[in-house]
Amino acid sequence: MADLKEFGGSLPVENVQALASKNSKHIPARYVRPELESDAVSTESLEIPIIDFSRLLNQQFSCEELVKFHAACQDWGFFQVSVIVM
Repeated sequence: MADLKEFGGSLPVENVQALASKNSKHIPARYVRPELESDAVSTESLEIPIIDFSRLLNQQFSCEELVKFHAACQDWGFFQVSVIVM
């Protein structure tokens, strides 16, 4: 079972619109990910991650779904939301 504390939190940063309005050519270091610049594009899985929010609320499945949620945010940057009401 994953420790929920290892998923991190949010950092206080200037929003993207404010940065864009400055018309600066400088990209803040926090937005540069050099480890990704040379990576090849993977076409192994083109299925958009689906996160079931009802599973996040169910103690039996919440940790498993939270790991999927974290991976979707980290690897894809977006996900599809599903809610199954039982």
